Amino acid sequence: MRTGLGWRSLDPVEAVAAVHEVSDPADLLRIAHEARCAEARRLAVLKTGDKDLMRIFALTDVSPIVRRRLVRELDDIGVVQKIADEDEDRSVRDSARGRLAQLEK
Repeated sequence: MRTGLGWRSLDPVEAVAAVHEVSDPADLLRIAHEARCAEARRLAVLKTGDKDLMRIFALTDVSPIVRRRLVRELDDIGVVQKIADEDEDRSVRDSARGRLAQLEK
């Protein structure tokens, strides 16, 4: 059942559907910082296309699903190595190692 909260919803289906409708960079940035739903934050950051923002969220977001997806977009070997070595979540570290392998080719 839809709550009518759009990207503010905790329901991933509703939140992500709402983010898909947003194209304004300022709105996407707001969603990235304010959305309670990890999937909405992840999509908003990806839609910005901003590599610096992706790096920040890959290093700091509380949700492993956000960090795991964003690390696959990074080009900075040093940052990816840091994540591969230090992230608290094994799945994020594994994604970072996979990205390192791609970058080192």
